[in-house]
Amino acid sequence: MTESEIRALYGWAEIAPAAPVVAGSVGTWHITYHVGRYGIDDGGVVKFAWRDVSDWAAPQFENPSAPEYASVSTTGPASLRARFEKQRYIRPWRLCVTVDVFDDSLSEGDSITLTLGDTSGGSSGNRAQTFCKEAFEFRVAVDWCGTWVYTEVASPKIPIISGPPHRLVVLGASETTPDEETWIGVKAEDVWGNPSTGYAGTVRLNAGGLTGLPEIYQFQPTDRGVKRFEGVKAPKVGTYRVQTTDSENGLEAEGNPLHCVAVRGTYQPFWGDLHGQSEETVGTNPVSSYFRFAREAALIDFAGHQGNDFQITQAVWTEIREQANTQYDPGRFVTFVGYEWSANTPLGGDRNVYYPGNDGPLHRSSHVLIPDKSDSDTDCTHVTELYDTLRSHVKDSRNGDVLLLPHVGGRYANLNWHDPILEPLIEVYSEWGEFEWFLREALEKGYRVGFTAGSDDHKGRPGAAPPGSGSFGVYGGLTCIYAVELTREGLWEALKTRRCYGTTGGRILLEVTADGQPMGAAYQASQPPEIAVKMVGTAPIERIDIFRGLEQVYTFPTTTERAEDQIRVAWSGQRIRARNRLVRWDGSLEIDRGRILEAEGYAFDSPAEGIEAVTERTVSWKSVTTGDADGVILKLDAPPETTLDFKTPVVNGDVSLQEIGDSSIVVDAGGIDMKVVFERLPLGIGREAAFTFREAALPTGCHPYWVRVLQTDGAKAWTSPIYVTM
Repeated sequence: MTESEIRALYGWAEIAPAAPVVAGSVGTWHITYHVGRYGIDDGGVVKFAWRDVSDWAAPQFENPSAPEYASVSTTGPASLRARFEKQRYIRPWRLCVTVDVFDDSLSEGDSITLTLGDTSGGSSGNRAQTFCKEAFEFRVAVDWCGTWVYTEVASPKIPIISGPPHRLVVLGASETTPDEETWIGVKAEDVWGNPSTGYAGTVRLNAGGLTGLPEIYQFQPTDRGVKRFEGVKAPKVGTYRVQTTDSENGLEAEGNPLHCVAVRGTYQPFWGDLHGQSEETVGTNPVSSYFRFAREAALIDFAGHQGNDFQITQAVWTEIREQANTQYDPGRFVTFVGYEWSANTPLGGDRNVYYPGNDGPLHRSSHVLIPDKSDSDTDCTHVTELYDTLRSHVKDSRNGDVLLLPHVGGRYANLNWHDPILEPLIEVYSEWGEFEWFLREALEKGYRVGFTAGSDDHKGRPGAAPPGSGSFGVYGGLTCIYAVELTREGLWEALKTRRCYGTTGGRILLEVTADGQPMGAAYQASQPPEIAVKMVGTAPIERIDIFRGLEQVYTFPTTTERAEDQIRVAWSGQRIRARNRLVRWDGSLEIDRGRILEAEGYAFDSPAEGIEAVTERTVSWKSVTTGDADGVILKLDAPPETTLDFKTPVVNGDVSLQEIGDSSIVVDAGGIDMKVVFERLPLGIGREAAFTFREAALPTGCHPYWVRVLQTDGAKAWTSPIYVTM
């Protein structure tokens, strides 16, 4: 049936206003469905759906004076009943306003209008999606006969664009040598972390001793909010941090550390995001845009695209490979061909599949959303089938023709199964959350794996992925790979040998060795190894923990300096391992005497979270965690007997300042690592550290040494273990 025939028989829809929408803005939109020749019977249904990755604020139909109020109306004689539902239409269109038609029918020429952000009763309106979309669609479908069979009609699409500049970001490489050419990038972002593409501000750059940067730069329309300066040089050995200021807009930023070494070692650090997907599956914007964002807006060195296999048709697989290969630029930007094998957890769970070259076989976990079933015999429904099939298809799996990366996404990978050749790595952090439990499970089972972090981004922002205001809980992670060169071959060799580490999104520069062996190495030793740690952070260092397997064996520094008049209250954890792991901590803290002089947020992840109100005795907040920590830092003028009364939907408790003293008070809150920690504020030790550590004795066996870093801003990093066998 042609589009014109569908329009004539089943109807069509439009939106007003049809103008571009600023991401995260509050407004009113009218989506009108025009009934076709078939009409709508008493008992029919119209669905207004949008993609489930979207964080467009959920409409409500109960309170006309409250935010997000929506209403429905019709020009015909029928009555309407509307409700907002999740997962009530076909993936990925699972956010849906369902409108029931009853007490009469509708005829051709009648219409139904859904008003999002109806302000007639005093509502402030409806908040739009917080991330950009080239063509955001409200997909309209009609069950015209009351049979639960839906026909999609021509539906309205509007662009979602970035907002005005809210902050500056400075990014660059992490390592260089004297007089070697490198680069520095400056970016303007809106309040939700989108590149502010209309930014036309003037920035002043403090190069911090680097050469090749202008003192002043006026952003041009062609920059689209991001400017990468090439030909930058460091004249001598040291650590450099570029600062930039936009006085007119009151913005300033400092870049990640650039470490200049006298002579480069065998390997150098490169930053990237191995994990995300585009709208060809369940994400946002096309795969071509996905890779361009990673290179031009996130300013990362490498990227992988991992679409859900059960949505990848042959045409989509062709497009993924074509874009990965077309946009591969050795020495500048590396792309990997791959997909996500997306079986249910009892069958193996989520595992990314990567290939080192231009191509590789697609073996789906199922054909559940693939219309063409002709190649369903190639499916691998269980992870053991995937292992066997990939071994038979690759030329030499031992030398690296394929790589699998178990991770925790909507589903989590089931580590009851593991192939030590195909799976050298696991992902311990993404926008879905912080998963140290996953790391520990792998080590407890004796697996020799390295650690990565990625975004698992669905919002078109790989490599620079704020969580927005939906089901994601944290800023997307990054992986740092120590490689010989920035090519597929160079990065592939490093990944297969576990020479990498993951961060919570910051470019924390970290080098860990054991007896000179790099992270990821496995070797024999006759005595306990000397663990050497070098770190250059993006904020003051709170602590660096060395683990041997599951045991924490050393912490640097050995003593923690704390503020006498500031208390940090931080809550963390996740409810369960599975999809609905997010924990909502919206709550308050009240002191029974004294005064709160200042209150600031700790490690909140998006504008949807943070402190809401502060008085002399109380502070309240909105917060969600998915393994990570959020919190508040309070500067108090209060006596030791002051009681802090903590109240959230998760846990309540009272703690006195006298109890806190110089130690931490930890309140268990159930779930997975769910807890509240009361402590005097750790002040940190500066942004650089270097030290060595050696245990006195070790039993025989294999000992995985790994390092976890925590900065005072809440940022973290996890290094791949070094496997030392005694």
